[in-house]
Amino acid sequence: MKKFFLSVVVFLGLGVSPVLADVGVGVILGAPTGVSVLVGNRVALAAAWNLPSERVHFHGDVWMLRQKLVDPLDWYLGLGGKMQLKPAGDSLRVGVRVPLGVQWYALPRLELFGEIVPGMQLVPSTGFDLDAGVGVRFHF
Repeated sequence: MKKFFLSVVVFLGLGVSPVLADVGVGVILGAPTGVSVLVGNRVALAAAWNLPSERVHFHGDVWMLRQKLVDPLDWYLGLGGKMQLKPAGDSLRVGVRVPLGVQWYALPRLELFGEIVPGMQLVPSTGFDLDAGVGVRFHF
């Protein structure tokens, strides 16, 4: 059984390795503020602290469009989900988000970005919200 699981892990690792060829890690400042990761220039993830609501914030986005705006700026539009928790664990918020942003590679491995993210909270109640941030990521 151990060999089977090891084989699955190795197989998945080999299959995913081309996607992980470009990983950017950095910070995002704003609402939320925290750690930002960009995988394959298409999947953006963050673990952060949302200062206005005093909640721990996690989100993941898939960029559906990414195109040249003007040289050297690219723009992107995505779709994602988010989850927020109070530190005391008294409530959970879940919602969707639509990031619209720009990115600029100031150096070949140094990315600067900014985004505005309209969203909709779905749980525990329904309502619209807005996130925004600027950040920097170093790509490996």
